[in-house]
Amino acid sequence: MRLGEHFIEQKGVSLSQFGYKPDPGRVEFTGSGNIVFYHYTKEEHLERILSPDSGLYAWRQVDVCPNPPEELTGCFLTEGFLEPLPMWLTDCPYFGDLGIKMVKQYIGNILLRIELPRNDQGLYVADYAHVLEEKHFTLRGTAPLQLGYDFSTGKEITQAYVHSYIPATQYESVHVAPVMQAVRKGAGVVIPSDYIRLSEEQPLR
Repeated sequence: MRLGEHFIEQKGVSLSQFGYKPDPGRVEFTGSGNIVFYHYTKEEHLERILSPDSGLYAWRQVDVCPNPPEELTGCFLTEGFLEPLPMWLTDCPYFGDLGIKMVKQYIGNILLRIELPRNDQGLYVADYAHVLEEKHFTLRGTAPLQLGYDFSTGKEITQAYVHSYIPATQYESVHVAPVMQAVRKGAGVVIPSDYIRLSEEQPLR
């Protein structure tokens, strides 16, 4: 049995259960219990994101995997990080600096801070390591986790990634490359601008 089949076939199985070193990042809570996370963007998008009646738009489908969980069917997402500059982005024991190179190339260098009520049911933490396994193979020629995924269609990767979703309030530092997922039914604004501000920390500027 390929190791990757555990993640393809089962929800809630983490890489750390199989001996992989998890990132130490934790979900951040304020004193009042709100959840805080961070999102990088490009400077040209700031005005649109922070305008009244706007915010962060969920445009990527969650349920592109072969067998999406029922609660995520028809959902769209935007992503963020648990910390301003997670360790796994710059110094991952498996993927090195691949994460930060992708952020700089595709996402942007302006950091936003997001604070949402704890009872927001649309927040999950997923393990981007499943996606990075394919990215590392394509760009650098090796698959460091050696999970045995079939990279030809992307279906196994997307299934494993969606199966890694853990509700944010239940996340306990078990993922190699934790990413916050803000999810809503249908495409549209998933985080209103009222909950978003420029972060005081700007690690990439």
